[in-house]
Amino acid sequence: MYRRLPPLNAVRTFEAAARLKSFTAAADELGVTHGAVSRQVQLLEDWLGIALFVRSNRRVDLTADAQTYLVETSAMLDRLALATGRLTGQRGMRVLRVNASQTFTIRWLIARLPAFARAHPDIEIRLTTSVVPIQQLIEPFDVAIRRGGMQRGGVVSVPFLSETCVPVMSPKLLEKTPVLRLGDLLQCTLLHAESLSELWPSWLNAAGVPELRPVNELRFEHLYYALQAAVDGVGIAIGPSALVADDLLTGRLVTPFQNPVLKLDDFHVWAPTSGREHGPHRAFHNWIVAENRSTTG
Repeated sequence: MYRRLPPLNAVRTFEAAARLKSFTAAADELGVTHGAVSRQVQLLEDWLGIALFVRSNRRVDLTADAQTYLVETSAMLDRLALATGRLTGQRGMRVLRVNASQTFTIRWLIARLPAFARAHPDIEIRLTTSVVPIQQLIEPFDVAIRRGGMQRGGVVSVPFLSETCVPVMSPKLLEKTPVLRLGDLLQCTLLHAESLSELWPSWLNAAGVPELRPVNELRFEHLYYALQAAVDGVGIAIGPSALVADDLLTGRLVTPFQNPVLKLDDFHVWAPTSGREHGPHRAFHNWIVAENRSTTG
């Protein structure tokens, strides 16, 4: 069967630059120059016919297309590395099937998985993304990550990440369209995610302006599209704290209002009760809890 594949070295370079959000860091990881990374990324963009990065002075941001492509290319390269390891004599690999939402995967999990792989080289992560409720998941899983949890039907959850959220927008948009009072939202574009459609109504209700209707609203299927649109200066999104922490730290996003702060359901690690004590699950659970603690300090 003929496969139309892009240049694989360019894909590998893109994956490193996108995961690390830095051409310089990607060059260090791959052992090449910054210029070599730029050339490989340009080669891939030319081959695909689309832009993958939005380049500015000292940083690069992913386009919405690149966010999605990163999930697939990271999983593909992980599978290729594991298959190669098995073929060349690596033995005793244990498989851990992880299912998480698209936004959590893109904005929190992917950048941290290499640390888990380094700490547990004998565990093969097979990552799939879905927002289907746990009780409706058809494909088998060892670990699933979702908001909210309890024990139900042979599956139990443990909380590991708490979140709040406030409106977020790009600093350039804030400069262009100052948002100092709640009434200023009337002149803005609010960015909604259908997967968490209650966020804006809940925040506006908590702010005491439940009937506020802005000049424009855009709706996206997934939250990561809405957040990327906010980074790109399209409008104002509601930003869950863990999922926008890096953007706030680097200045890609700012918060026009510090209050009210909307509390979200905690992220939980779900697992079938029959498999909670097997080694890979226990290792992953302990790692993700520790990773969150190190991130939140």
